[in-house]
Amino acid sequence: MRLSTTQIMTRSLASMLLLSAVSLPSAQARRVFARGDNAVGGAYASQGQYGSRAGARFLGRNQGAGASTGSWAGPQGGTFNRAGGGAYERGVGAFHKGSFNATGPEGATASGKSSNIYNAQTGTGTRTSSVDATSSSGKQYGYTGDTNYTKGQGFKSTIDTVNKGDYDVNYTQGSKPVVTSTSQ
Repeated sequence: MRLSTTQIMTRSLASMLLLSAVSLPSAQARRVFARGDNAVGGAYASQGQYGSRAGARFLGRNQGAGASTGSWAGPQGGTFNRAGGGAYERGVGAFHKGSFNATGPEGATASGKSSNIYNAQTGTGTRTSSVDATSSSGKQYGYTGDTNYTKGQGFKSTIDTVNKGDYDVNYTQGSKPVVTSTSQ
């Protein structure tokens, strides 16, 4: 039986939701996969002693999408959680978004997120990311970064850090990046 691209995408995402909702015994994994004339898709879910994860992806000749999530807890009390997803369509563009948060057994914490959007019609894109962290002794760390880029030409980034200064980075294709401190 040959499935259409839409059927494969729908079944892949539905499978991910179903597999992630099913309670698996320790150290268990489940996978499903489908293939059509112009596309493939699949989903997975697994659970082990320290955590679980699930995801799905669909890939066609001219488009695709995927998503995943996971959560873990270590034997000493630390935790880590993440989620992300993205999609693309040839000639149109692509995006990806993701995030995480973590806690160490001694009380340190960290969280972060990123986003990347590309417009294939204009050849331009934007990437943003940030991380905030606090050590177990209370010291703050982190950054926020924004980048705008143009295919074949270069990029401009602004990076604002906690405790390490702020910077602009300019890159034109064919030359070296120029880094300028913007800290007061």
